[in-house]
Amino acid sequence: MQGSITPLSTLGPEADDERQRIREKFEAGAGARETLAALCELADRNIQRIFGEVLRVHGNDTQGLTLLALGGFGRRWLFPYSDLDILFLFGNERAEAEFRPLISEFSRVLWDIGFRVSSAGRTIDECKRIEEDNAEFHLALLDRRFLAGDKTLFERLDSKVLPGSERQARPFLVAQLQKLTKDRLTRYGNTIFHLEPNVKESPGGLRDYQATVWMQQISGEKKDSRPIITAEDDLVRKAVDFMSEIRCFLHYSNGRNDNTLTYELQAAAAARSLGISGGISGVTSGVISGSAAGNRDAEVARKGSGEHEAAEWMRMYFRQARTLNRRLLRHMEQKTQLTTLSLRERIFNAARVPKLETTTVRPFIERDGLLEIVAPGALSDRAITFSLFLAAASTGVPLSREAERTIAYIQTHPEVPAQNTEVSWPTLREILSADYPGVALRPMQRLGMLTEVLPEFAYIDSLVVRDYYHRYTVDEHSLRTIEHLQELGEGSDPLGKNFASLWKTLERRDLLILAMLLHDVGKGMAVENHVTGSLEALESAAKRLGLTPEEKEEVHFLIAHHLDMSETMQRRDIFDAGTVTMFARTVGTQERLQRLTLLTYADIHAVNPEALTPWKAEMLWQLFAATSNHFSRTLDRDRLHASMEVSLLAQVRSQTRGAKEGEIERFLEGFPRRYLAVHSAAEIAEHFALYQKLKGEPMQTEVKRMRHGFSLSVITADRPALFAKIAGVLAGWGMNIVKADAFANAAGVVLDTFQFVDLHRTLELNPSEIERFRRNLADVVNGKTALEPLLRSRDSAMRAKAPKIAVDTRITFDDSSSLHSTLLEIVTQDRPGLLYEMGSAMAKQECNIEVALIDTEGQKAIDVFYLTSRGKKLTEQMKDALRQDLQRSLG
Repeated sequence: MQGSITPLSTLGPEADDERQRIREKFEAGAGARETLAALCELADRNIQRIFGEVLRVHGNDTQGLTLLALGGFGRRWLFPYSDLDILFLFGNERAEAEFRPLISEFSRVLWDIGFRVSSAGRTIDECKRIEEDNAEFHLALLDRRFLAGDKTLFERLDSKVLPGSERQARPFLVAQLQKLTKDRLTRYGNTIFHLEPNVKESPGGLRDYQATVWMQQISGEKKDSRPIITAEDDLVRKAVDFMSEIRCFLHYSNGRNDNTLTYELQAAAAARSLGISGGISGVTSGVISGSAAGNRDAEVARKGSGEHEAAEWMRMYFRQARTLNRRLLRHMEQKTQLTTLSLRERIFNAARVPKLETTTVRPFIERDGLLEIVAPGALSDRAITFSLFLAAASTGVPLSREAERTIAYIQTHPEVPAQNTEVSWPTLREILSADYPGVALRPMQRLGMLTEVLPEFAYIDSLVVRDYYHRYTVDEHSLRTIEHLQELGEGSDPLGKNFASLWKTLERRDLLILAMLLHDVGKGMAVENHVTGSLEALESAAKRLGLTPEEKEEVHFLIAHHLDMSETMQRRDIFDAGTVTMFARTVGTQERLQRLTLLTYADIHAVNPEALTPWKAEMLWQLFAATSNHFSRTLDRDRLHASMEVSLLAQVRSQTRGAKEGEIERFLEGFPRRYLAVHSAAEIAEHFALYQKLKGEPMQTEVKRMRHGFSLSVITADRPALFAKIAGVLAGWGMNIVKADAFANAAGVVLDTFQFVDLHRTLELNPSEIERFRRNLADVVNGKTALEPLLRSRDSAMRAKAPKIAVDTRITFDDSSSLHSTLLEIVTQDRPGLLYEMGSAMAKQECNIEVALIDTEGQKAIDVFYLTSRGKKLTEQMKDALRQDLQRSLG
């Protein structure tokens, strides 16, 4: 050695001071580009300095060794806590062996002064070979950049070795990039709409942009080689800047390479107006921003720092994500290299050819399962453009991304004067009435044409509902409702098997689809109740489109009552004759019932992938069937009189191996009629078998594995706080209760049934635990074991974690919805043991739970109980006492 490396005591503090200066500038308002460039310059400077020092100390020159920056570092995209991707390139194996000690020391020093190094070593001959199991390395190599060392060796690699290898491997690299990208998008559900997105990896994140750039590079299209010919390139640049600024913010906020935009950081980003400066305002989901969305963004931009609501700021995030994701998907769709002609040249070349007779020849064709445009110039006639959308809606064949890009160009450039821009209701009605309306509405939304036809839809463009229950933006939710309906025609969703016939036989589908487009637009308006806003939007839309009074009235009904069926089935006993009578009175006709059922099915389904459970789908169908029966005057009576149920008795008896008919009658006598609706003859026979065993053991239980969890049935004589204790044991074992029923027959025998999810897979992975659970339940119910210790540890652990969404407790009583019971509805923060606490309060006031309807929306519990006391509705005094007990318990 000829000396020593510059002390770390000098290098480290210098690097730290510079990092701090860069951070302070960013936090003072410096843009992402400036921040990334400064971080990259800092890294380059230290790498070159340390490399020179190591060479000096070891007495080496640079011949045979080159340092290359790869990946993000190679692109000069170095985020605050990103790794330095470095390739040590050796001229040959001898040089590799010679320089190994030097490289080890060089890397150690970089780590010691605060740089995270991710390195690889290759000889130049090894770089020639495309490794099929390491496509990521070859993709990162596309962004190679010289850092230090033997410049001649780098130029040989860059200009002579790799270009030939990359051309030869083009099909392989394209296929691997497509696979890697599809796998990544699939991991994130193929949607940009995540509550807490990853700004690097999620669809619409920076990885989408980079994958697009790589596709261009692999195909031979040089970056920035073609002029900006549409607004899209400018939108992409702004979107990349926006996402980069967020990623810098996340790194600094988390102190590590964490790219998840959490709820808390969304609020912090909104408070500092992150990314809003520099022309973000006005960017919408399409090429042309809708007037309402543009005005709303302008209003947001006018507000001072700290006044931006997180939900409003996230609208901007999703618009930028949509821009990046849309461009990526179009490039993935293209199967051949683009012609060297610009899009503008291709459009005008096509426009110069003899005009097509559009009455006999369409300006578009179906090719490889996509609608492609063959005569772009014809699309200046808006009527022809909408004939393309009608073809998509009628056949289910989507537009290609290149077709959308062509339409976008024609829309935004004055060289192509638009014709027939007024779209009539009959034209829109044809699209909405087709079998696949969503296939047309999607590209219409992306191109801004949906908000041209229906400006009211712009109110919900990229609007976020921050409640941890809704997964998607409001506009995305609305379009998904329509797509779930068109899926009914394909029979691909098992949850929709009962509803498929309703969709296939529905008349005037256009009115239902129009209602679904408008039903939530009030969420983007300055109104207290979003339904009121949506009805206001209908007024303007109906007048502009020219709806008849009858059409307007039907859409008005669906919007005004779009929540009624969901609330009825989840918060009322749908097997209570009074409930069905009141709901039927609201609906009025069989036709409206059919439309409202389909709307409710799709509306729940589109909230999030788990929202429409098999149980909810079944309850919705039961409510439809019961209401349909009401219109046919075939309602059942309220209570069972077993001797009159001849057919049922025969079915149950056949399932019980010849049990005496009198015993079956005694078991069934007095159960509410809803018992027959929610349980099959086979299940009733199983309950009867448990009932017969009561003589030997005063409490009988059965735990069964179900498709989506477990069910628990308990039969015993009625006793105080029975329901609460069962719920408490389930909570103590970490089970999440999703449904509960309570029945009592004329002899005072109680049948309580619970459906629950085993959150920690305790019973699923350890079947022997089921028996221990049953013994524990029996001991608690019979007073042999205290319940509180079982609940205490689990409850304290959960309460220590503050909920992300605060839910205010609301307690209401209703004596009008049932002929025989008082309804108690409780909306509160969901937590383990909640049902036990509520049940205990009811038991304290000697309330009998006739029916319990359990539901959750994200972190909100919405539970409804049908209560009686000594066979009657609750008195006002009992309601007041119960309310006080519940408020003390629930907080």
